[in-house]
Amino acid sequence: MGSVLLRGGVIADVAAHRTVRADVLIEDGRIRDLLAPDHHPQISAAEIIDVSGSVVTPGLVNAHSHSYGPLVRHVGQGLPLEPWMMYSWANTVGRTPEEAYLSATLQGIEALKTGTTTMLDHLGGDIAVLSAALEAYEDLGIRAVMAPMISDLSLAETVGVPPRDWPPAARADDTALRPPPARDQLAWTEELHASWHGRADRLSVFLGPSAPQRCSTSMLEQVAELADRLDVGVHTHLLESRTQAAVPPPHGEKTWVTALGTVGLLTPRLSVAHAVWLDDADLTQLAETGVTIVHNPQSNLQLGSGFGQLPKWRNNGIPVALGTDGVNCGGSMDMLNSLRLAAVLHRPGLADPQDWETPWSVLNAATRGGAQALSIPDIGAIAIGMRADLAVFDTSGTAFATHDDPISSLVLSSYDHRAKLVMVDGRVVVRDGTVQTLDEQSTIDKAAHAHRRLLARNQPYSQLARAQEKFLTRLSATAPATRDIITFEAPAPRTREAGGQDAK
Repeated sequence: MGSVLLRGGVIADVAAHRTVRADVLIEDGRIRDLLAPDHHPQISAAEIIDVSGSVVTPGLVNAHSHSYGPLVRHVGQGLPLEPWMMYSWANTVGRTPEEAYLSATLQGIEALKTGTTTMLDHLGGDIAVLSAALEAYEDLGIRAVMAPMISDLSLAETVGVPPRDWPPAARADDTALRPPPARDQLAWTEELHASWHGRADRLSVFLGPSAPQRCSTSMLEQVAELADRLDVGVHTHLLESRTQAAVPPPHGEKTWVTALGTVGLLTPRLSVAHAVWLDDADLTQLAETGVTIVHNPQSNLQLGSGFGQLPKWRNNGIPVALGTDGVNCGGSMDMLNSLRLAAVLHRPGLADPQDWETPWSVLNAATRGGAQALSIPDIGAIAIGMRADLAVFDTSGTAFATHDDPISSLVLSSYDHRAKLVMVDGRVVVRDGTVQTLDEQSTIDKAAHAHRRLLARNQPYSQLARAQEKFLTRLSATAPATRDIITFEAPAPRTREAGGQDAK
């Protein structure tokens, strides 16, 4: 790769919580230098890109998504997680590799065009489907971690209600709801890792148990062993809804978090999505073991699951990353939307504004936090030696007219979240808002037909989802809340200092 100079922009120094004017020199996919503007006549770059009137941020890291979502964006909408998940499964099961490639391409385009350069895809399917999605990411030029979503328990076991207690119409013991054996799914994952991990120096394969209550103890033990042997991360859902929190953990375990510890999964290599219904002891254990929580604020709201306790996580010293979840429950792949919600959602519960999230704190979670969650230490910052994964946002619009705080304007005020330039490993993959690596319109043109074909083919499974909707909705509605949805935290007492000043 040749050298590139991004000239004339304002760069976001996430670690220092400040913006500075500097030109970015990129060589061989990494940041070679940060230069004072217009004071480097000796620099010769193969390409000079004028980014004046723009803010340059580290590429955003989406640490939780599902690429089956784009072809079923509004299936099951208006329902809580448990019945919604049945519709989501019913209309995506049996995807062909071609459909998986198309759906992943749609997701990747949406991510890149809104400034995301790295994402984790928690995707179910056999090795052909998973490989097709990875092929899409390779073609797009995005950085991606594939965490094959695996589980070995049937639906009835995962919601804590034995099949005999389901209404007959719900068909809880239907063979379609039985996943493949654990050994087969783990073998697929290991084979996928052998074929794809490290490809193009941009693609990785993690272990992706769907959720602890969806996996047998034996499967989770094997996941921990395989992750250790392959030296890769593990990603899972954790206590997303009240229904999940009501499912008792395995015999002898106090909570699902202690169960993860017993099987050897509570390590810094683990990241958990949602974590809405954790108790204080759970938070302490996650903090002590270095587990990252991936906050997905829109899907938590859209599915009625609750509010993740972001400020409390931080106060406990838990690493935090951000995600969008699938576009069929999280709205879109627009990470700036996740940043905005994360910045303001928890403020009503915190009387002291010093405890509030800020545009910089959530940008840190969406860059360095995501890099930590995905075990990629050399992304998520604009610094010498880091990979040149960068997003450039135009600051010429009305939201930036005062020129005083481009990051606050970007996170809290911007109404156009499209990046005008995106680089991955120093390669321009979006220029002037257009994806450079493939024909975007051709991909879009295929989507509607693929959506109709997929839904028509899966009608029998949709009927099964409809048969279960009433039961699962009632189960969700009657699940107890183990804590207040949002707890009001009064300000800490202040003492009077000499001179009459208040001190915290």
